[in-house]
Amino acid sequence: MSPILAISGLSKQFGGVTALAGVDLTIEEGEILGVVGPNGSGKTTLFNVVTGVHRPSGGTVLFRGHDITGLKPHAISRAGIGYTFQQAMAFAGLGVLENVRIAGEHVGTGGTANPWPTPQALLDFVGLSAVTNEKAGVLPFGSLRLLGLALALATRPSLLLLDEPAAGLNDRETTALVGLVRQLPGHGISVCVIDHDMKLMQMLCRRLAVLDFGSKIADGPTETVLADPKVLEVYLGGDL
Repeated sequence: MSPILAISGLSKQFGGVTALAGVDLTIEEGEILGVVGPNGSGKTTLFNVVTGVHRPSGGTVLFRGHDITGLKPHAISRAGIGYTFQQAMAFAGLGVLENVRIAGEHVGTGGTANPWPTPQALLDFVGLSAVTNEKAGVLPFGSLRLLGLALALATRPSLLLLDEPAAGLNDRETTALVGLVRQLPGHGISVCVIDHDMKLMQMLCRRLAVLDFGSKIADGPTETVLADPKVLEVYLGGDL
């Protein structure tokens, strides 16, 4: 089976700064892949290039075998790639249910079949049933994070990119998030996640890719990667 996403030789320069230096990476159907690395290693830039926020300086991105390199973000979203940003975002003045309804109006033709037939069903899935009628702007941070996940899922992606989804969450909220993300492959949604919480990544991901200064330095089973001396030195300071 072909990978759902195949990145080849992906590079990105900002002026004289190289953020990505020829990265090769694949994401398999039904996989939850983790991408880790120190601050400034190129993780978020990788997501931004894949989703069209930034145009690449070189390389290609194939999604389900189709070249999406350099397409506009809305076209990539409609092709079936969802993205949650580091910052929890929603329309603050609108209700939670209305936010999800609006997101669901931007469904393309490349995503997965709809596992949640109504916005309410999606809110039930992410655990926001109790705040359906609340304004998004008054939600506590953890609930706003879950709303961001619901908004991405409302576009019916077949690949979901999660950029530090557990940042700012407490242990209970993180455990709930892990439970949700683990269910996504069963709904036909492959996942790639960036996070600094290695405990979280070990719970979620069977495979990790490691970036450092814009280059991939390791890629393989999670436990193998975390035992790699180069990874320990570069990312974990020599000690897990």
